Amino acid sequence: MKTKHDPQWILDILAEKKQQVTSPRMRIAHIVASHTGVFSPNEIIVEATDMDRVTVYRILDLFELLDIIHPVLTQHGEKHYEVHGEKHHHHVVCTGCEKTSCIDCEVKRKRVKGFDEIHHSVVFTGLCDQCHSSI
Repeated sequence: MKTKHDPQWILDILAEKKQQVTSPRMRIAHIVASHTGVFSPNEIIVEATDMDRVTVYRILDLFELLDIIHPVLTQHGEKHYEVHGEKHHHHVVCTGCEKTSCIDCEVKRKRVKGFDEIHHSVVFTGLCDQCHSSI
């Protein structure tokens, strides 16, 4: 389904959910598909030089709603995202340099009556080895 750097799976989801596949959405799909790991809206905006900020944020909001990407953490008041992968995991963020790493999640997906597509997110913080050795 999801192959590295191929945005077709994103365009397929847009079509399945009866969303228009517009030129700006295609452009953001290409950019999002090229990212590995955590990314911020500002990183997308820098790459989407032909689009205004509002358009990028609206498309990211749509992609989040369609479960293409999901929010993973907030740093300095800015939400960060990750492509919604097959294996759920959490993140640890260095409080010194803000390096982010992944941590496996041992919690099984919960089912709650009256709710679909339940997600959870946990962010751990600490000092990475490099920051710890410099204090």
